[in-house]
Amino acid sequence: MKESLILITTEIGAEEGVYNEVKEKPEIQKAALITGKYDIFAIARADDIREISKVLLTEIRNIEGVRDTITNVVIK
Repeated sequence: MKESLILITTEIGAEEGVYNEVKEKPEIQKAALITGKYDIFAIARADDIREISKVLLTEIRNIEGVRDTITNVVIK
C-alpha cells in the first residue's frame, strides 16, 4: 500500500467546495482545511503510486477551484 500527502491550493472562496469533493474520493483517507500557503491537506492511499497519480491527475486536479497541487510520496 502506497501513501501520499497532497497539498492543494484553491481559488479564493473555493476552499470549502474543493475540500468537500476531495474528502469524498475513496482513495483519500483524510482531508483537512488548513491555514498557510496551502488550503487543503489530504492523505491518499492506494495499492500503487500509479493509482494515486491517476486520482490526482484525472480527478483532484479537475475539481473546479483547484489552482495547484503538491504531492509528496511517503517513503517510510
